[in-house]
Amino acid sequence: MALLRASPLLRTLAHDAAGLRGMATEASKKDIVHFLSNQDSDVEVDSAIKGYMRAAYKAGKSIPPEKPEEVYELSSKVQRKYIAAQIVDSGIQGVSVPLAWEHEGPASLNRYAAQLLSIGAKAGFEEPMVEVRKRVAEKAAISGSAKELLNSIKPYTSPEFHSALMEALASVEADGESVSLDGASAGYKKFAEKVKAVAEAHKLPWKMLLDNSKPSIGQTKEYAAWVQSARVADTKAEISVLQAEATALLDRHLTKSAQQIKQEQEAAMAALHKRIEANKGAAWAEQYKKDLAALAAYDAQCQADPVNGPKISA
Repeated sequence: MALLRASPLLRTLAHDAAGLRGMATEASKKDIVHFLSNQDSDVEVDSAIKGYMRAAYKAGKSIPPEKPEEVYELSSKVQRKYIAAQIVDSGIQGVSVPLAWEHEGPASLNRYAAQLLSIGAKAGFEEPMVEVRKRVAEKAAISGSAKELLNSIKPYTSPEFHSALMEALASVEADGESVSLDGASAGYKKFAEKVKAVAEAHKLPWKMLLDNSKPSIGQTKEYAAWVQSARVADTKAEISVLQAEATALLDRHLTKSAQQIKQEQEAAMAALHKRIEANKGAAWAEQYKKDLAALAAYDAQCQADPVNGPKISA
């Protein structure tokens, strides 16, 4: 409001009809909305608003249309990424990592992967395989040779698979054949045969990798099954990393490693068993036996159902 009161333009608009006409042609609707919502019984602003309305009424259709507001692409991208980050951050709070998937079975891995894909879709991310296909297609469109294509798609392949493809390409080139992306060329056909062998060795759907025609229903089902198995394998690898990180985190917070503590506990239990056997018949020894049996049963139930834990009977 201090700026509005101090503005010479507003004082001129309040007292000068020519200024009011200038305000009518230069001010935008957003300016008037700002004045209306921030006037706070200011006499000068009231006069300016009334003058604008009179001038606008007199001008009628002669007022030129307002220019559309500028769209800043970079700020829009930043805003979209910020919103996506908020969706992901809030969504993963409700996802439990199946660290005990060995006991729960592969269903827990599928559930975990499906939850992450659902969060990604809500945040505006494409399904990973669709995104990879698009990026590979973009690279293929601008690549002049098979070697150039393989180098450009390296970020989207596993190190082992990419290395095998490069070896296959090198073996064809060693025979004096140049490998272009022309499917009818002799070099490409030889390379395709080697890619087929590499794909089969890595359990990949080779027909869909090499065939440019529309895949059959059987091939589509084969591809879907491969995608599902690949997701499970990736999820296993990811959780293995998380398990290792969890163990390392525990080790950092303990004076001894988890393995050391386990070994010491086993040694202490073995010594206790020897002591109990040496004092067989004593009241305390018999009670220890019962306690140890109950503890062993408890541990067995925890291992059998790590998610729900042991069933407590009344």
